[in-house]
Amino acid sequence: MKVTIRDIAKRANVSVATVSRAINNKGYVHPETKKIVDEVVKEMGYTPNQLARLLLKMQSGIIGIIIPHIDSPFISEMIGGIEQEALNNGYKVMLCITNNDSDRELEYIRIFEQYRIDGLIVCSNLLNPEKLIALNIPTVTVDHIIDPNIPSITTDNIGGGRMAAEALIRSGANNFVLFRGPSFLITTSERTLGFVETVKKHDFPYEYYDFDLLNPDYKFMFNYLLNNPQINGIFTLSDTLGVITAGILNKIGRRLGEDIFLVSFDGLPISKWIYPALTVVSQPIKYIGVEAMATLLKLFGGKELPEQHKIIQVTLRERETTK
Repeated sequence: MKVTIRDIAKRANVSVATVSRAINNKGYVHPETKKIVDEVVKEMGYTPNQLARLLLKMQSGIIGIIIPHIDSPFISEMIGGIEQEALNNGYKVMLCITNNDSDRELEYIRIFEQYRIDGLIVCSNLLNPEKLIALNIPTVTVDHIIDPNIPSITTDNIGGGRMAAEALIRSGANNFVLFRGPSFLITTSERTLGFVETVKKHDFPYEYYDFDLLNPDYKFMFNYLLNNPQINGIFTLSDTLGVITAGILNKIGRRLGEDIFLVSFDGLPISKWIYPALTVVSQPIKYIGVEAMATLLKLFGGKELPEQHKIIQVTLRERETTK
């Protein structure tokens, strides 16, 4: 049976109010009495109900994180950054996986209201933005902008697209294809914009095709690359697509880094573990999570943000798939 504060008071032969002051370090308690209470607490293995204590202060100590799925290495690494920064500042995280389901998202929004969560980090394309905004709790978005008044953390996707195009052109590529994520994602549209703007300056031909980032159409990708030998420059908008593309090119006998060139976007560890190692537009994924949580903490403290929509710079890491 769970030990209660009344059990502690009875064993220590003091009032419940005295025990409450002693364990919460709030209000005066005689040092000898405090010592007795502390010994009884330890002896009986009493654990304070932290959630109840925080709720009394109109706080939960909980940060909600909305994600579409857990399978993406990008999302997993970013969550690591959020959680570490949250723990360092005394907060716990509530992970909410929507699977891009509107009803599931609404259920989480109801939970946020019920638990009085202190803040929210949104790493998903929201299906019910107006419901979330109506909660009126501090919110930060990652890779999305759901409202001009809600702070966001994104990377320089347009600049990253330019970097990819320039690296491929320097390698000698002059006929391009982009393997992208869903077109409704802001990351997809921005990376495409930067890439296409650069390629158009040289009047080089290009095409693009959209895929599910977790389960792309492998058969289509294979047949496309097999039947389009004129393609010699590929930009994949995620490392997952990049790894799959590299595998297909190896299978059909195209020599990556020699007669065809590839740049992917993300910079996940897997991009350097495969052969040949991928040239990548690298974004500091864990830092993005840290920065999202740090921004939320500033909102808690009522601090003015230096910029409402922060853009984090990316870097090009040249490896074996370009020259």
